[in-house]
Amino acid sequence: MSIGEIVKAIKNSRFVFVCGNGGSASTAEHFTNDLFSKGIWAICLNSNTAIMTMIANDFGYEYVFSKQLEVYGNSDDLLIVFSVSGTSPNIVEALKVDMTHLKIFGTSKNFGREEDRHLKIAHQIANKL
Repeated sequence: MSIGEIVKAIKNSRFVFVCGNGGSASTAEHFTNDLFSKGIWAICLNSNTAIMTMIANDFGYEYVFSKQLEVYGNSDDLLIVFSVSGTSPNIVEALKVDMTHLKIFGTSKNFGREEDRHLKIAHQIANKL
């Protein structure tokens, strides 16, 4: 998907949800901030520790994103996922929720290089909004 297509998907969405783990969680927060600064309704699913820890405790860590999407989201929304591997159980579960998904996954095993690439992509998107 091109940067232009991503920008169009964001603009056509009711709401944008963003998530990631570890360094990708930082990118997700940063990108959510960039979206907000452009007037886009967005929330970072890994930013509310109270909700995340409740879900992890009551349902399991693999559901920390999907349970939030089940409550907050609908089919007019967009989920943007940053992940180096794309195989973390909480990412896999989030991608099962019925809405449009945009996956920004890694292409190499060098997590530092991938996280840098993710942030570059995020800035390219934000600059086009």
